[in-house]
Amino acid sequence: MPRLQIRARDRGRVSSRRVVLALLCMTPLVGSPALAQRQRVPKIGVLWHAATPQDEAIYAEPLRKGFQDLGYVENRDYNLIETYAAEKYENFVANADQLVRAKVDIIIAVTGPAAAAAQRATSTTPVVFLVVPDPVGRGFAKSLSRPGGNLTGLSTAAVELSSKRLEQLRAAIPGLKRVGLFVNAKDSSMSRAVEERTRSTATDLDVLVDVTRIDAPQELSGAFAGLSGRSIPAVVFMQDPLFFNERRQIAKLGLSNRIATMVANGLMVREGCLISYGPNFPAQFRRTASFVDKILKGHSPAEIPIEEPARLELVLNLKTAEALGLEIPAALLAQADEVIE
Repeated sequence: MPRLQIRARDRGRVSSRRVVLALLCMTPLVGSPALAQRQRVPKIGVLWHAATPQDEAIYAEPLRKGFQDLGYVENRDYNLIETYAAEKYENFVANADQLVRAKVDIIIAVTGPAAAAAQRATSTTPVVFLVVPDPVGRGFAKSLSRPGGNLTGLSTAAVELSSKRLEQLRAAIPGLKRVGLFVNAKDSSMSRAVEERTRSTATDLDVLVDVTRIDAPQELSGAFAGLSGRSIPAVVFMQDPLFFNERRQIAKLGLSNRIATMVANGLMVREGCLISYGPNFPAQFRRTASFVDKILKGHSPAEIPIEEPARLELVLNLKTAEALGLEIPAALLAQADEVIE
């Protein structure tokens, strides 16, 4: 068989074709949308409630840990743009607008007022909320199973738990006949709902409820003094970031005024409050990353079900009980998920 002969003048053309083909194989398709998506790092905005990163560190750590659990590396696979409201609801509006202008891909809204600000700022950017009681009642979703808009996330069932908190406090202090209820005056709708549920349960337990509306942290000292002056031995706190951020002050005021404190967050009991009943909030922050992950993978927040707490925790501080002269019944101690001694 005769050999294929390549003329000298064609050798340069063949060589050039080979070079072009090699370059095409080695060069990425710059116009490919899939490649552009891989190269672009998603921006995730966060509407924090407190004033500084240090104030939010107790929750920022589990939030980041949640992304690590899913294999995300910060500043490689995602960037966080964090804003701080300094415990002022009005700052959420400006912060939400700032995140929308920054063209973030997703907003994480911490607390109901943050979710409301995000909802007002955008109807298209996905929003994942948490520490939000009654998201359907507040207009953030059409239903828990199918939110129907651009918001989804985790609910705390705070209103429903108001009854149980009073019941647990009564179990901790048998014979309790009068109790204070501290609510956040700035969140009037949630305050009313918590007050109504607490009063309804109090009627069944034959307990009188004395409501105090707190507008700012500076009012807590006078509010405790008022309870002490009226010989009210215990107080229930509405679940609200205002009270969580003042957990150390609340624990000290409870001890100095000899008033038992029932709170919504176990972390507050570790600071010296007497008893708590509610979700594990660090676990909820860790869980938030799974919602973000679903949205980044193309799921619509309208179809991602809102999650309620899978587990509720009863936490007791025996050191505080001893300082208050209280002996916690053995039956309640047996129910506790955590006892601090």
